[in-house]
Amino acid sequence: MHEINSIDESFDLKRASDYHLSIQVGLDGFSFCTLDIHRKRYIVFRHIPIIAGKSQFLTRKVESIFDQVEELNSCYHSVSVNYSTNEATLIPKEYSTSVHLSKIEEFTFEIGRNEEARADMIHGMNYMIGYSYPKDLVSFLNRKYTDFEFRHQSVPILSSLQNQRNEKKNTILIDFETKYFRIIVLQGTQISLYNSFYFKNESDFLYYILNVCHTLHIDPELDEILISGLVADDSEYVRQLKKYLGNIQFLKPCSEFSYGSIFEKVQKHQFASLLNTYSCV
Repeated sequence: MHEINSIDESFDLKRASDYHLSIQVGLDGFSFCTLDIHRKRYIVFRHIPIIAGKSQFLTRKVESIFDQVEELNSCYHSVSVNYSTNEATLIPKEYSTSVHLSKIEEFTFEIGRNEEARADMIHGMNYMIGYSYPKDLVSFLNRKYTDFEFRHQSVPILSSLQNQRNEKKNTILIDFETKYFRIIVLQGTQISLYNSFYFKNESDFLYYILNVCHTLHIDPELDEILISGLVADDSEYVRQLKKYLGNIQFLKPCSEFSYGSIFEKVQKHQFASLLNTYSCV
């Protein structure tokens, strides 16, 4: 995805104490937006592509961005950071204080030498997201901000999903990254699947989606498919999906806030997790 830089004329860095800063970072890019808390209006949005093959190189890229972008270096009212990684797993809430939590994480995804594992609660659900992240990334953010919320990207995605979905139907969320997509299936109030798959083309993508639908008895006409992440609404992936599944929608950002002209050329479902972050603070 190309770089995007859009700032509303009302933005004033001297008023940073009236703003909330949301950041999303991962190997697929660095994005941030600024919310005027009092006016409930987003006034800054920026996406910066990142080329970093492995997580151990990510912090150096982020430091370079902070050196160049003035808007990131100020004292905001509040700050939240979403970390995007497919090194993650769904964990039942009852294991939140268990000595087995770290064992579950070690068993399901790799934790590198310079990484740590943690688990974030999912609001309104009896699950956590366990994942690994670079220790030096959080250390760097601690030097920049006196206080901030750090969470996996799936947390605001799931919050948005709960608000938008029709609970009378099964719901599949497909969240695209550049080389993989995350799939979350809700049946009733339960998450029946949380996983990610690497893909190279439309055939790979359709194979995984249709196999999930068959295995979990998803009705292709009645149940709903919600799409978010780094895919255009007119992409070949979406067009191919519509040949097999009828009820396809795009995940929406929180309707409580206004987005203005800075988002006129942005497909907001591509940054739904970022734009729903403040609702989770």
